[in-house]
Amino acid sequence: MDHGASLVDLELTGALNNQTLRLLIHADSGVTLELCQAISREAADLLDIEDPIKNRYRLEITSPGLDRPLQSDRDFARAHNRFLKIVLANGKTIHGRLQAWEEERLILQIAGGTEELERREIAKATIEVEF
Repeated sequence: MDHGASLVDLELTGALNNQTLRLLIHADSGVTLELCQAISREAADLLDIEDPIKNRYRLEITSPGLDRPLQSDRDFARAHNRFLKIVLANGKTIHGRLQAWEEERLILQIAGGTEELERREIAKATIEVEF
């Protein structure tokens, strides 16, 4: 199953006989309805064979959306050069363009210079929509 997309996250929600298995995907070229349909067909076939969920469930394929918090190195790689909103553990909010990231820190371009943040200090990081 190679559609140029990667699995960002998966969620299993709902009650036993009414569960939803949601696969969140990302593609550099964008997540289209056609891409979701193709992945849904292949994932459904694989899930029917493997049968990891014994109860009834609904399968959903979707993109994570811009409001999904950035967590992994992969998330930050996709957000390179994007404008971010960072909320620190102390409650302070910083807005800036992601210039670089490492395992331990981020470097943001902010008004008047750069800001270096320790990743352990970040409570939440999201991509901001630019107009």
